[in-house]
Amino acid sequence: MEDVVRIFRRGVPGLIPDAWIVGPAETPPAPPVVVIHGITRGVDEMVDRLAPRARAMERTLVLPHFSQTEWPRYQRAACKSRADWALLRLMAALREEDRIRAGRFDLSGFSGGAQFAHRFAWLYPRSVDRLCATAPGWWTFPDPAAAWPRGTAGGAQGFRLEANLRAFLDRRITVCVGSDDIDRDPNLRQGIEIDAQQGQTRVSRAAAWVAMAEARARALGLDPAISLRVLQGCGHSFSDCVTRAALDRDFVAPAAPRALPPPARFQKRKAA
Repeated sequence: MEDVVRIFRRGVPGLIPDAWIVGPAETPPAPPVVVIHGITRGVDEMVDRLAPRARAMERTLVLPHFSQTEWPRYQRAACKSRADWALLRLMAALREEDRIRAGRFDLSGFSGGAQFAHRFAWLYPRSVDRLCATAPGWWTFPDPAAAWPRGTAGGAQGFRLEANLRAFLDRRITVCVGSDDIDRDPNLRQGIEIDAQQGQTRVSRAAAWVAMAEARARALGLDPAISLRVLQGCGHSFSDCVTRAALDRDFVAPAAPRALPPPARFQKRKAA
């Protein structure tokens, strides 16, 4: 396979985020993989670390950049500035431009990006195929006794998440976290209620979320395809998780087998 093409696409302030599109010159038949950055917004690092895997898997990656100015709290997805709507607009634009194929996409996120990713997939379960959420500081639990955004009780968003629960859990979900990601740093949401519900560290919170998600999936009659992978020797660093524990393989997995449409043209354009 030829080298990957990297295209930077300018967005529309407040409506569509800037994004890197990384993939083969010919748009592959496999669904694209959307990758969401953490709160440091290190998109360039993610492009560099994931491009070889995109080449190997023949997948197109979409890496939006949610700027601090326009989307300061993008992690919540259904935030005041509606980062979820911004991603939907971006994907619609890319389909119209024949940069990606129509249909579902895989969704992966690290840290704050994992917060966004699992909430987005839950809000829009018919838009997302596989989900990979790595090391979020906190989660929305499938817990009808806890108020949104810690759970699914109360308000329009909580009602929607509870209504979408079966569709959300009926997919491949991979949860990853570094074995050494145990610091209670300022970016880890803390407090009596959230610590009691989710645990003290990102490691314990990932395990608790997976356990509750599996339990609720089984209660709904599903055979859950939810897995937890602890990345040995890794802390809260995307680069370390890739180089030491091959997180890129979780972020960009082989596409699920399915009948696929013929490839469209991946149009080469200069960076804006």
